[in-house]
Parts: sequence; C-alpha cells; structure tokens
Amino acid sequence: MRVLVTGASGFLGAAVCDALREGGHETFALVRTPGSEPDRTTALPGDLMNQRALGEAVDRAAPDCVIHLAAEIATQRDPDRIDLVNVEGTKRLLAACAPARPRFVFASTVVTGEAGGAVLHEDSDLPVETAYGRSKQDGERLVRESGLDHAILRPSHVYGPGGWFAVELVARLRGAGRAAVVGKGDNWWDVVHVDDAARGFVAAAQRGPSGAVFHLVDDEPISQYDFVALVASALGTGRPRRVPVWLARLAAGTDPVRAVVRSARSSNAKAKAELGWAPRFPTAEQGVPDAVARIDAG
Repeated sequence: MRVLVTGASGFLGAAVCDALREGGHETFALVRTPGSEPDRTTALPGDLMNQRALGEAVDRAAPDCVIHLAAEIATQRDPDRIDLVNVEGTKRLLAACAPARPRFVFASTVVTGEAGGAVLHEDSDLPVETAYGRSKQDGERLVRESGLDHAILRPSHVYGPGGWFAVELVARLRGAGRAAVVGKGDNWWDVVHVDDAARGFVAAAQRGPSGAVFHLVDDEPISQYDFVALVASALGTGRPRRVPVWLARLAAGTDPVRAVVRSARSSNAKAKAELGWAPRFPTAEQGVPDAVARIDAG
C-alpha cells in the first residue's frame, strides 16, 4: 500500500511511519522542511496552507491512503491559528485528495472537554470546551462530508519516548523544580502509548470499516497524579508537587489546563472488535517504564 502521512515529522507521525514501514508499506511524508522526514520515507514538500503544493504532493505520491496527523496541538494558545491549520488545512487536504479518492484516515481526539469521569464511547456526545477540541470536531465533520472512504481515530493522551512526555514531563521531573500536577490530580486520564496509537492508525488504513470512528486508549484509566507519579518512580526522582489550577492557567493558558484537569475514561472495545487492535501496553504501569527506558537509551 502507498501511504501519504501528514505530520510525519511529529511525535505520533514518526511512530506511524515506523509502523507503516514495518508492515511493508511504501511511505511518503509531507514535510515543510526537507530533511525532517522520518528515515526510509520519501519526503514530499508541502504545507496545509498551500493548496497547489498539497495537490502536487498527492499527485506524486498517488496514495492508496492518506493519514492526516498534521495539526496545531492543544497547547497552542491562539484559537485563530488552531482553526486555520486544523480546520482550513484539513479542508484543503481533502480538496487535494478529491480527484484521486484515496482512503482518508483522520486523527481527531477524545480529549475535548470535561466529561465528569464518564466512560466515553464512539457514539457518546463529547463535551467540547476547547478551541483544539472544536477544531477536531469540525475536522471530523469535513471528513464525513467529503465523500471519501474514511476512518476517524480519536487517541487520548498519547505518551512515549518523545513529544510532550519527554520534553515537558520527563525533563521537568528531572529538573530542579520538578513537574507539577495541576489541582488535586484525582481526575481520570485515558492514555495510550505512542506505539499502540501508531498501530491503530495502520490498522485503520488497512482494514477500518468505511465511516467508522475509533477511540485509541489503553485498557485502564489512571489518575493524573498517579500517571505523573508513575513516571517519577520510573525515573527515580521525587514525587510530583501540586499547583493550583488558577496558577497553572496563568502560566499555560486556559485551554491547555482544561485538557490536563479534564476527567474521562474511554472504551477501546470497538477498536479491538473491528480493527483487530489491542494495545501492546495495556496499562500505563507497563508502558511508562518502556518509554522512560527508551528516552534514556537515546
């Protein structure tokens, strides 16, 4: 299968490209900066803001499937920028795909707002409270209305040897100030190891039923505090401190803090049943030591 991946240079994108290559798929990476593509992928220059470049990239890749991961992330504090990239950029990419009509696998999110600890299924009404969450729901709508064969995947908090987990959490736990849990930390987090999330995207590209939505989470939720404490234990550092929600909002912004203190659990039953997917790391207790060991291995 020929697969074009947007966001291939990112944390999840690199893992998806690894999983695709392991499966024997010819992988093309849409990149703004040549040289930033993952190893053993074919780089194609392009930008979600450039309709012509997107069309040329799709033409050159001639993909059987497009996996759309590129996005402004939840820590972006400019809602206009989030909308421009995540909504308008998705609209442009769908337009570029319209003539060739590849399968379109869209990375959405289940982390959209406060669910009060509820168990979220694919047919649940998601509480949407952040600009990032709204942009992903708008992106889902665009994908459904595109007429393309598609699947929508909603990962939860994705952790692993890179990205926010390494740069924010691990680095701060090892620093003098230690990482902080926001609020009491007793809110539920639904998490998934990046390698398991990546395998879910490949499974959806290969065999996901058209029009289906899947939640990619591990088997057991964990509280925010327990997750951070688990990382601290794996690192051999002191347990995390706590900071008030109001203080975190001043430092990081309202929407990013909402994502951290949101309390929700999510079911992965549908992904298991319809994709034949199961997490290699079914709990954070198993996945976090792997992630820390791989960071240390460099």
